[in-house]
Amino acid sequence: MKISIISFDLGNNCLGRAYLLGKVLSRHYDVDIHGFVFPYSGNKIWKPCDTGEFYYKVIQGRNFPFFLKSMTDMYRSINGDVIYASKATLPSYGVALLKKFFSDKPVVLDIDDLETAWFEKLKGARRWMRILQPYGPIHTTWIENFIGFADEITTVSTQLREKFGRGVIIPHGKDTEHFDPAKYDRNKLRKELQFDGYKIIMFLGTVRPHKGLEHIIQALNLLNRDDIRLMIIGAGTEPKYENMLEEIGNGKVILKEKIPFNNIPQYLHAADIVVLPQKKTIQSYGQIPAKLFDAMAMAKPIIAADVSDLQMILNGCGIIVEPEDISGLADKIDWVCSNTLEAEKMGRRAREKCIADYSWDVMEEKLVAIFEKYK
Repeated sequence: MKISIISFDLGNNCLGRAYLLGKVLSRHYDVDIHGFVFPYSGNKIWKPCDTGEFYYKVIQGRNFPFFLKSMTDMYRSINGDVIYASKATLPSYGVALLKKFFSDKPVVLDIDDLETAWFEKLKGARRWMRILQPYGPIHTTWIENFIGFADEITTVSTQLREKFGRGVIIPHGKDTEHFDPAKYDRNKLRKELQFDGYKIIMFLGTVRPHKGLEHIIQALNLLNRDDIRLMIIGAGTEPKYENMLEEIGNGKVILKEKIPFNNIPQYLHAADIVVLPQKKTIQSYGQIPAKLFDAMAMAKPIIAADVSDLQMILNGCGIIVEPEDISGLADKIDWVCSNTLEAEKMGRRAREKCIADYSWDVMEEKLVAIFEKYK
């Protein structure tokens, strides 16, 4: 059986979820990944997923009315027995529904974000000014009304499952054989990255304001420890925000551009701690950062804000703080950096839980249970 996955934008970080689903499904099925590239993302594949593992079926994305031609091209390129749409957007789920209605192909919809949340601040005329954008607020809000037409829904959190009334939770699982700290020489990596003498807090992902990275810096400034640095890997999406982080960091922030997914384990293994200080906003509603499972698989001590399902996931193997509690965050960072042996034990428990509950084997079992129905 062949599964065609649709990512609405191959040039954006939304491709990460489609890439992950494709990797796991390809262990059992024939899989291809389709998607648009738009001028705003440089008309090229998102760098972390441009690994050569998939031949992406790329369609040029354009605004309306030209997007009608783009949709037709996408429709014709899809030849899977089942369509798996990544995200409830017009360029992915909308095309999938067209295929369902005109060729009777079953459609599974994956929801890993509340897509309408990204347009929360756009009101009135500002929303309607973007009506020509197929990925904009008007079409995204409209397509959400058709979620009930999906044959199956997969999602990442209990919040999103409750909001849409159904859904099998498929985590951002990890290949725990590739993400295995035993395979990497930590001392060598730290020397190569010039980490010696410092405790490194690692944030590895797309840099956006709702992720609260300034709270890490504020906590570090409160601690006033010269032996801690924050390394952010994934710069280049929000230049103004990134510049602000550097300015308030007073030399404690190291910014690096995106890296391929395959290189993530090395960088994480060289770090001492992972902090996920997400703000409690509409954008973080139901969201589960994929980087959380990266850190768990690599046995990192993790501090995370109490949003979505993070407290449940890290129960017994991580530290939870209230969102935007700078003083509390500073205390926890100080504890992890001062109690190395206890922090390492916590990290090992996180890896054990990742293997048991969030590995590719677990993902595969859940996904096969869905897609075998359509053989």
